[in-house]
Amino acid sequence: MKIVLHISADFPDPLVPEKTRAVENLIAEAEGFRHIVYSINRVSWRSDIALFPFAEDRTAVAYGAPPYGIRLAHHLSVVAEAIRIDLESKRVMPDLIHAHKFSVEGLVASELSEKTGIPFVASLWGDTDIKIFETKKMLRPRYKKIAREAAVLLPPSPWTKEYFQQALALDPSHFELLPVMTAGEVIIAPKTVGEPRLVSVFALDSWRRKGLDVLAQAAVLLAKKMPGLTIDVYGRGSPRSLLEASQAIQKAGAENCVRLMGPLPHVKVQQTINRYAAFVMAPRRETYGMVHVEAVLAGVPILWSKERGVDGLFNGFEIGRRCDPDSAADVADAIRFLVENERRLKKSIARRQSDGSFRSLRRDGIGKHYIGLLSRLTGKPAPRAASFRPRHMPRVS
Repeated sequence: MKIVLHISADFPDPLVPEKTRAVENLIAEAEGFRHIVYSINRVSWRSDIALFPFAEDRTAVAYGAPPYGIRLAHHLSVVAEAIRIDLESKRVMPDLIHAHKFSVEGLVASELSEKTGIPFVASLWGDTDIKIFETKKMLRPRYKKIAREAAVLLPPSPWTKEYFQQALALDPSHFELLPVMTAGEVIIAPKTVGEPRLVSVFALDSWRRKGLDVLAQAAVLLAKKMPGLTIDVYGRGSPRSLLEASQAIQKAGAENCVRLMGPLPHVKVQQTINRYAAFVMAPRRETYGMVHVEAVLAGVPILWSKERGVDGLFNGFEIGRRCDPDSAADVADAIRFLVENERRLKKSIARRQSDGSFRSLRRDGIGKHYIGLLSRLTGKPAPRAASFRPRHMPRVS
């Protein structure tokens, strides 16, 4: 059985169990391989390292390093060496390494690859990886070398590919789209609401990043010409976040049309979204935007940000409108479009739901794509069904 070594800072472990399950879910879908996971966790202002096995082929790593990426490459070199020694002690030689974040885990994977000869791939996260790449100018030559040596780079959305293709001066063939598995992927038929009732879902602690203030300003611009406009915002957060989000809404003068609705269990997200005319969220920063995908699968048109999140995933599909997340006027224009064209957009979504156009964004499609990728890179014969690839689509106007 071929062995894939995963290095991830976003894999749930006993040290930080509340991490997102996106990487865990991806690995779970890639049957037919032995998956060895090192879940890495940084501890500020320490210089030591400790490994903690917590399940078969699962090891949590706690390593010391300063915040803000100070001497980032040096401290991650220590992590790479610790993993190499651990693998050697277990007499395990993987066939492939997957670094689940280019700018951090990629530094570990590339060093392991240099010392062992094992090929590696790296996921590209538009938010974190772009931020670190642009901030760490001294590391750019190293990052360009890592990118050239990677067997393939895996962005979840087309806009991330476009950024790094230019920034790293790489051929388009060096990239392969690998969407993120969402928490909810049920297909729900659209139903017309006929009223300007809109919904947004995000963790309240991230209200600035998700653009709640601009969304509230846009609602005020629309309210006089769109009677009955409401935007229900679901999501849990800290007491401080509740106060700050409420203040942002009050500052915009949007108390009558933007309502904080409280937490929404994952199992109810899609069913709740389905009851609204549109899903509206225009983040200032966003790697993928899983809830945007969940909303489309739930039969609801979406508002999303240009060159953020899901931008490019739905090119050629009439499922919503993109906007400038920093412009309340542009967000307002996009919301108006969604409300005025609700029936037409939902008919388009229903057609795409039924013809399988969203298959590449659901668990089964992503899993088969990933199996095909691993099979190709490890030389393992892949099942015929694993040859599925996500489509590349023209840009939405």
